[in-house]
Amino acid sequence: MKKYLILFVWWVCCTTFGLAQQNDLPLHTYYKTAFLQQEGKRSIETFFPANENQLDLHRLIRDSSKQYYDFTEWLFKKHWLAVERPEGNLSISPLVDFTGGKALSDPEHKNIFRNTRGIFAEGELLNKIGFQFIFAENQARFMAYESAYFNQQGERYVGAGAYAVQNAVIPGGARTKPFKTDAYDYAFSMGSVHYQVNRKLDIDVGNTPLFVGAGYRSLLLSDNILGFPHLRTRWQISPKWSYQLVFGKQQNLFRKPLTQAVESVYEAKLFGATYLTFQPAAHFSMSLFTAGSQLRGDSLVKHSLQPQMLIPLPFAQNDLLFGNSDLFNGITGLNVDLGLEHAHLYGQLVVDRYAQTFLFAGQLGVYFFDILKVKNLSAQVEINVVPDHFYEAANPKLSYSHNNLPLAHPKGNNFNEALMRLNYEYKRLFVQSKTVVQDNSGGSITTQFLPNSIFSDAVDDSYVHSGRGMTIIQEVELGYRFNRKYNAMLLVSWKARHFDYPGQANTAQQLTIGLRTGLLNQYLDF
Repeated sequence: MKKYLILFVWWVCCTTFGLAQQNDLPLHTYYKTAFLQQEGKRSIETFFPANENQLDLHRLIRDSSKQYYDFTEWLFKKHWLAVERPEGNLSISPLVDFTGGKALSDPEHKNIFRNTRGIFAEGELLNKIGFQFIFAENQARFMAYESAYFNQQGERYVGAGAYAVQNAVIPGGARTKPFKTDAYDYAFSMGSVHYQVNRKLDIDVGNTPLFVGAGYRSLLLSDNILGFPHLRTRWQISPKWSYQLVFGKQQNLFRKPLTQAVESVYEAKLFGATYLTFQPAAHFSMSLFTAGSQLRGDSLVKHSLQPQMLIPLPFAQNDLLFGNSDLFNGITGLNVDLGLEHAHLYGQLVVDRYAQTFLFAGQLGVYFFDILKVKNLSAQVEINVVPDHFYEAANPKLSYSHNNLPLAHPKGNNFNEALMRLNYEYKRLFVQSKTVVQDNSGGSITTQFLPNSIFSDAVDDSYVHSGRGMTIIQEVELGYRFNRKYNAMLLVSWKARHFDYPGQANTAQQLTIGLRTGLLNQYLDF
């Protein structure tokens, strides 16, 4: 035994030298799309955030233009502050979103605005440890349909025999405080530490969002929600096999009625996930994903930890095979990825169990890069299909959610969706278009999202599906990306949304202009 222990320690120590950079890449769609394009014919494991030791993306997309002034060299190519030493480095840049505009469809042409002020810091130590940190303070006013969604997802307080909704929750943000009469004030912070044990094993600890898949959407795990505290490990078993584990703490924004603290705490859930990847060829991979959660405590009862959640094997973290739907809930799915010369194909097949019935959801998509040999002209087409009751649970508080928001698609369930994205970038100028078409059950203008809620039974069971309807969203952005290190840009954006349900229709439009550093995604196209 002693001999094997010595050999193991020697193996760990000897394989830690000469490792590559260890910074996690930002999750923004700009970086994710560039990651897929730069990997070319390869299929690099699409569990994001990816790390620079998988692909040195910043070097591949760096600004190589010739600059004749120190100011422009700093503005276009560098972080705001940077310290480099032989033992490591540290970079700090602003995280801002200063945008404003008008809600064109509003009779009063109400002002729409974002005022985000924060910092983004990342660094590296000894070529083995990477770290990043984000903090942001926000005030914002959104369009009416967006605010309706945020308000419906707000935190719950126990009232006279029922829950009362207070405040709101911003996707990709946090729970809010009132600001002015119809705006929101919210803040969030997130960070992670990445430790490369050796060439085959790395560990992440933090609360940054996670995303599984190559698509614009994910039906498995999405960054639609603010990140939750988690431990993530990745083990490269062999050139063809790898395995990832995630354990974390999530919460329902349901206040417990009894407390000795200044403020009542929320209900906690234990989250677990596994991700087994098989890569038979360099350009193709398929991954088995299992995820689920256990409610640790509700308004009145604290539930003991179930050992099943800690079993580091596929299918163990949910009720798909072993039942126990009163204790566990989650999903299992297959993620498929195919890299080609100027295209990238991907798909997901997901299964959920609801009321002893197996339900299936699916995604199919493709990227096209350098279309007609035009550099930086790309397109993406994607189809998502999610049936009614998907992601739900017998106990609505065990729905596949965190902070009262879906862990996967922001729409929830009960929809069919087709989307198309077009992007073109010339030097620092870019234009991009996004079209989203959704077919789903209807609702009233103020409660139109309840028929798609994955936990609405815990809040409002009075809605009735009123037939199928159509939602169409069109966005166009024209901008100037002046720094690729932290995706700083000036942009003008136009967005329109039209929904047409039986007996009612509504159109919303907005026009905004601003300055933004795009490091995180926020999905408001629902």
